[in-house]
Parts: sequence; structure tokens; C-alpha cells
Amino acid sequence: MDKIPFARPFLPLSVRSEAVQKYQMMIDGVSEGSARISNGENVEKLEEVVAKMSGADYAVACSSCSQAMVLGLGSCGVGGEGHTQSFTWDSTAIAMTMQGSHVTMHDIDLEKWCVPAYPVGADPHRGGGYAVAVDTFGLQFNPVSYVPLFYDRAHSMGLRFREIGLASFLSFSPSKIVTGGEGGIILCNKEPFVKAMRNGRDIMCRMPEANAILALEGLKHIGDLLEWKRDTYNFYKQRLPFIFQDCTGGSNHQVIAMLLDSHGQQDKLREIKDIELKFYYEPLHKRSTTFTAAQLPCTMSVWERVVCLPSWMGVDRQCIVDKIKEKLEL
Repeated sequence: MDKIPFARPFLPLSVRSEAVQKYQMMIDGVSEGSARISNGENVEKLEEVVAKMSGADYAVACSSCSQAMVLGLGSCGVGGEGHTQSFTWDSTAIAMTMQGSHVTMHDIDLEKWCVPAYPVGADPHRGGGYAVAVDTFGLQFNPVSYVPLFYDRAHSMGLRFREIGLASFLSFSPSKIVTGGEGGIILCNKEPFVKAMRNGRDIMCRMPEANAILALEGLKHIGDLLEWKRDTYNFYKQRLPFIFQDCTGGSNHQVIAMLLDSHGQQDKLREIKDIELKFYYEPLHKRSTTFTAAQLPCTMSVWERVVCLPSWMGVDRQCIVDKIKEKLEL
């Protein structure tokens, strides 16, 4: 049996043929001097579609989600202490440190896997700084915050957000259900900040038209893809006796996360060779002395027991369940 990959881009014939046709039209336009190879009409259309889908006033497309976070934080003029969670991808903290911020890590809620509140800034005698909330694996969560709040929503394309914060950041990277090959989006409701974001984007992280074309074609199928994701979530949850992080609201990441009973079970699943499972995320405070972190028991408990299952369209779900049950002797 071939190895089942963790992620596989959604590229059926209809998406490929439409993308190739639009790409050829774009290239012809560039050669004729009537189109741009980056930040052109397809990028503008992508911004319109994602802003409307997300409930934001403005969207700014960038070359990657990581660049979107760096640019978005900087354009909003953040300063002082930065606050986020240790259980997240490196890009979150990198974007914050690039603002010159010292980053303090907070513990996650054991059920939501996100920080429930950022109490910093409640004391007027302390400098509050700002916080970046993380919608872990697409679970939308709006924490209490007394400081300016941003959202790392790299996994949450396709959802309509209750809160945008000062800015939110989305991803079209290859591990996502809807991908542009690469790319990111900044959502923002503040026009002066958006102007600064567009100026910065045009200088340092323009989005190629090819990425926007592929993302637009994928977004046409977002409803079916999220329905497959929800169905796959229920399939796994009904057949495996573990705690699952809720993702029925939808998530653009090709991951369904479950919490095992013990770290020993995680070690056993790491031995499976014919299925690519993921074990997110090694907490950032464990890998660097740059960050300040108190005791983070919930973060450590999740990291030591989490395993993430693939959910891409067409994945052999029953094979994955059978292999896990066999390995753990369930």
C-alpha cells in the first residue's frame, strides 16, 4: 500500500483546467502589456471574495501568511510587550519579535486549545502591549483582552468571523484545503491601517497572479470541502475513543486533532510508517529562551498527547482508523 500523506492539495480536473486557462489569459495579457503578473485583477478579486466571506471591510493579499502577520502588526503600529500562546506555529512569534517585541507565552484552555483571556493591560500602571490570539486548527475563539488584539487565523479560511480585531491573518499555504500554492490575507476594518498595509505589501510581499488564480478556483468549492471535513471529523470521532477538538464549524487546515490518553500512545502512533500523522506543536517556550513563560500545564498536556489526522478530500478514513486501532490494540 502507498503511504497515505497527511495533506494533499485539492486539484481536481475542473480546478486544474480553469486555473490553466486563466493563467494562460493572464500571461497573454502580461505579454501584451494589458495585465500584471502580480497584484493584478485576480489578486484584487481574491481580496474581494475573502473579505466578503469573512465579514471584513478590507482584505490585503500577500505572498505568504507569515509575511501578512509581519506586515499587519507593523502597519498597525504595535509596540511593547507581545502576548500569545506557546502552542502555535513559529510564524506567530516570529512576526511579533520582528516588531522588536519581547513575547510572553500564555497557557491554553484544555478544551479549546486557545488562550481564554489576556489579562495584561488591566492594570493602568503596567504597559499592556498587544496580543495575538490563535484559532488553533480553525476553532474560532474570541478571548477576553485588555490590550489591542490580533488573530492568527491561518487555519480558518472559509469562516465568517465574529471579531476581526485590529487585523486577522489567513493562509493559502500548501497544507490548507484551499491553497494558492502559497499566499496569505490580512483582514482589517481600519482604512488608515489598510493603506499602510497595501503600501508595504507592494514593496515587500506582492502576491503573484498565479497564486490568486489557484486560490480563487479552490474557493469555488469551499462549501463541499468544509462539508467533507465535518463528515470526516464525525467519522473519526464515532470510531476512535478519544477527545476530539471540535472543528464542525469548518477549518481550512487538512487536520483533525484528537487527544490521546497518554504520551505512550503518542509514541506508539509515531511508529506507523504507512500513514503520515502529525504531532503539533512543540511549544515555542521549550525551543527558545527568547520567550517568557510561566508554568504552562495545559499546553504541555495537549502537546504530549495530541495526534492530528488528515482530512483531505478522498482520504481513506477507514484505513487510518484501522491502523490506529491495531497499533493501540483498541
